Amino acid sequence: MMTESTRVKELFEKWILDASAKLDEKDLVTEIQNYLLSQHSEICGKCTPCRDGVVRIEDLLSMYVEGTATLKTLKEFEQLVANLRSSRCSVGLDIGKNLEVVLENNYNVLYKPVRKY
Repeated sequence: MMTESTRVKELFEKWILDASAKLDEKDLVTEIQNYLLSQHSEICGKCTPCRDGVVRIEDLLSMYVEGTATLKTLKEFEQLVANLRSSRCSVGLDIGKNLEVVLENNYNVLYKPVRKY
């Protein structure tokens, strides 16, 4: 039996191998949140990008779900993802790499609710 977090992890692994893969637009934020929740047990907490960055990313994604996200939210999300690439452990690097692929392939999905026009 496949758990939700296993399915999400497989999706992210596929994204690394196939950079053109995209998630369904309506499920994108939820899938990212599920992926991050599945990674909590792996995060050691020794470096700031993982320890604080992942929690803040989850807060920002919650703003998308609630409908309160702004362009500033998206920019902060991008910055935190870039910071994850400076993590000291492979878990943080993997999370950063996976989220970079998500941003690259699905930026329009995250931009659409926060654009001003």
